[in-house]
Amino acid sequence: MTRLRRVLLAAAVAALMAALAAATAASAGPVTTTYHGTFSGPVVYTGCTGTPPTTIASGTWTVALHGTTDATVTVNIFANGKHHVSFGGTFPQTAPTGGQTFAVAIPTLAGPLVVSLTGHTFRYVIAPYDAFGVTADSVTYSGSL
Repeated sequence: MTRLRRVLLAAAVAALMAALAAATAASAGPVTTTYHGTFSGPVVYTGCTGTPPTTIASGTWTVALHGTTDATVTVNIFANGKHHVSFGGTFPQTAPTGGQTFAVAIPTLAGPLVVSLTGHTFRYVIAPYDAFGVTADSVTYSGSL
């Protein structure tokens, strides 16, 4: 009888541990997926009043998706070899469309910014844009994974 009690006790402890592990995993929160890449190539000004500057972008970007709700975005951009902008923060994700892996909307002083990844192409788009004496329907910095 003592052996039977030990077996039953061990089975009960194992079942309790399995239930506790499952509950801990479920409450751990969403899995974070991180993407890294670089900016490269010309900045595209669309619907610009006047003559836009010729700008070649370089730099780095990182986006960490926290499930499907929030994303932490870090951007460091150089324009024509000179530092242009750096920022980071956690922002709500917007619903991905058109094959996008993610899209994140960020308010900026130059205009609303949307960063998105479609395939291997990363886009940093301010639309409409109004800063530094330039007004445009949009300004796009492109990058890749």
